[in-house]
Amino acid sequence: MSGEHRIPLLSKSRFTAGLQCHKRLYLECYSRELADEVTEQQQAIFDSGTDVGALARDLYPGGVLISEDHFDHEGAVVSTRAALSLATVLPLYEAAFLCDGVRMRADILVPVGDGQFDLVEVKSTSKVKDEHLFDTGIQLYVLRGSGITVRHACLCHLNTDYVYEGGAYRLGRLFRVVDISNECSALQPEIPSLLAEMRLALAGPDPPDVRPGRHCTKPYTCQFYGHCHMNEPEHHVSHLPRARDDLLESLAADGIEDIRDIPPGFPGMNALQRRVRDSVMMNRLYLDSTLKRELQQLNHPIHFLDFETFNPALPLYRGTRPYQVIPFQWSLHTLDEDGILHHREFLHDGNDDPRPAFAESLLTALGDTGPIIVYSSFEAARIGELADALPAFSAGLEALLDGRLEDLLLLVRAHCYHPEFHGSFSIKSVLPALVPHLGYDDLAINDGTLASMAYAEMLHPETSPERRAEIRGNLLAYCERDTLAEVELFRFFTQ
Repeated sequence: MSGEHRIPLLSKSRFTAGLQCHKRLYLECYSRELADEVTEQQQAIFDSGTDVGALARDLYPGGVLISEDHFDHEGAVVSTRAALSLATVLPLYEAAFLCDGVRMRADILVPVGDGQFDLVEVKSTSKVKDEHLFDTGIQLYVLRGSGITVRHACLCHLNTDYVYEGGAYRLGRLFRVVDISNECSALQPEIPSLLAEMRLALAGPDPPDVRPGRHCTKPYTCQFYGHCHMNEPEHHVSHLPRARDDLLESLAADGIEDIRDIPPGFPGMNALQRRVRDSVMMNRLYLDSTLKRELQQLNHPIHFLDFETFNPALPLYRGTRPYQVIPFQWSLHTLDEDGILHHREFLHDGNDDPRPAFAESLLTALGDTGPIIVYSSFEAARIGELADALPAFSAGLEALLDGRLEDLLLLVRAHCYHPEFHGSFSIKSVLPALVPHLGYDDLAINDGTLASMAYAEMLHPETSPERRAEIRGNLLAYCERDTLAEVELFRFFTQ
């Protein structure tokens, strides 16, 4: 693979990949077959970003879309030059350029007079992030090198303070366009040396020898994560909960990758991390009696509650904001003093705002008595938000928060550990380790992100009635499994 003539062209995405890790860049250029499969969740994020980007063009209407796809960059460059040579230059969407061996497509390029342009990079995020600066900075580098005079380099992102009033979006409020010209200009002197380092890495016959670390997931999870981590020990030191960088660096300096190789009393470990180390070393469950005692003190009826939500980038309901979390489904198992288990559920399947019907049905189901077991603080946060948004139900919702909620996650984290948790206390990790007969593998929807995506599909006007019915059944089965999981964990801990 050596020889500079064989080094592929870079691009905006490859440049940002190289900033994260030279090995990632190398594999992306030469060994894409090693990449992890794109999950449905990741594809949904990509699709949402595409929708936001398309809508942002309406901030600068009447423009020209450079329609060649990313596999025909040369054709796109030709089309861009033609559009720029017209007597009247219009805004350009996906304008293509090539300079210094770097390809780029500008989301929006806006003529502002006197031969100058504003560069507008669109992100579906809610703020400007550090990684956006180099992302936009490399575009500024290519544009300047291509002879384009850039007046402002801008980052356009969603404004989470915007409250949707119904009807057409008020784009000037939905989006914020932030001038980051100074930050991007300050990066320009660094870019040539960064490009040189990346090309040097790409000139080698083998991928650079980069050890896995925190950079594998920052700022994004690398698409080669599985490949680079496939030979890690089963109980890698990264499974230590809330491990700080200095602890991981100390372990790496001593050549320790496996939790089982950590000597007793290793400095820098907190009580939870020492408990994890001991549980893994002995390969057995750690469970202190406090957990059982806490749960046995609860009075019947005992409720087990779980919510499903979605948070559309573009708000759907009057009075909501971009990315606002909207609960649309709940499941409730109730264990009475005779040991009989009852199940109730709610799933909103209309196109109107689900929150009023959600809140009303929830209050009716929970009544005025009995502790409510949840797994994490998620449900409490949503109940608080509903109380603020729905004055008609606020008193009843606030009463739920007045001492009735019991967070099982906090109890598990404080009093239990099993080697098969692998550092995670999520219910998806805890359940199969402690209650192996109950899991999620048999379900069509088996995590919350998939549930959110499925609900959005169910609402879509082009979804057939048959598909909507299928999704509804899958959503009900998944949410019911979550609360049944809470019941079975409760039984495990109190037996």
